[in-house]
Amino acid sequence: MELERVAGRGPVSERAARRKILGIDPGTSKCGYAVVFDDGERAGMGIVATADVAERIEQEVRSGGVAAICIGDATTSRSMVGLCRARWPQLTVAVVDERNTTFEARRRYFAEHPPRGILRFIPKGMLVPPEPLDAYAALLIVERYLRAQTNGRERV
Repeated sequence: MELERVAGRGPVSERAARRKILGIDPGTSKCGYAVVFDDGERAGMGIVATADVAERIEQEVRSGGVAAICIGDATTSRSMVGLCRARWPQLTVAVVDERNTTFEARRRYFAEHPPRGILRFIPKGMLVPPEPLDAYAALLIVERYLRAQTNGRERV
């Protein structure tokens, strides 16, 4: 019996076996989040109000396949880690060094959304992205976690 293929991707059973890693870039008023499969494929990202981040995490946990929550170690991380460990004790909660993620997020944003028209002649360092970069920072937090897992490091 041949496995069904969906949207040109691998067989359904291969996709179902993949685990999701949630990345959170916590802030005082808003949090960036990213959902990435353990093979590095991006499943989604966005920004939510800090008051609503637990609900967003709960949606992902209910949908299944979540293996870990990675939280950046800067602003409000202590309370976010406490919330995640208390509410989802079955999940791995990792604190990840988020040093320079804002600069890297800016670089990633412009790599994925290159300036158009006359803006392409302005040095990227002088351009301001038209949206907050918290989601890209959360994506970078997950990527750092996955890299550390691949390299066998415990401290991320």
